[in-house]
Amino acid sequence: MKLRESIVISCVSYTAVMIIISILNGMGVTGLSWIFNLELFLVTTLISLFMYIIDKLNIESQPVYIILQILSVAISVLGIGGGVMKWFSWTLEYVSITIGIFVVVYLITYGVTFLINSITSEKINQKITEQNNKEN
Repeated sequence: MKLRESIVISCVSYTAVMIIISILNGMGVTGLSWIFNLELFLVTTLISLFMYIIDKLNIESQPVYIILQILSVAISVLGIGGGVMKWFSWTLEYVSITIGIFVVVYLITYGVTFLINSITSEKINQKITEQNNKEN
C-alpha cells in the first residue's frame, strides 16, 4: 500500500461515515459538532495508518488480512472514539449501531479501494499489451 492509497482510504471512510451519520442525524439519532468532525477525521486517519501497517506485514491469507483490518477499525472506533473521545455510551444499542456503521464503512472503503486497484491494474495491463503489440 502506498501513501496515496492510505489517503484515499482515509478520505473514502471519512466521507462514508459522514454520510451515514448525517442521515442518522436527520433521523434524530445523533448530533454533529465541529469537534466531532475533527475527531472523526483523526480516527479515520488512524485507521488508514493501521491498515498501512497491516499491509506492510505481507499477510498472505485474505481472511486473516480482513480480520486484522476490521480489528484495527474496532480498536480505533471503539477504543479511541468510544473510550477516549466518549462518542457514545457503552450500551448494547449504541455499541451495536457503532459496530454496524463501521462494518458498512469498511465494506464501502474496501470496495472503493478494490475498484481503484482493479482499474489501475487494467490500465497497466492495457499499456503492457500496447507495448507488446508495438514490439511485434
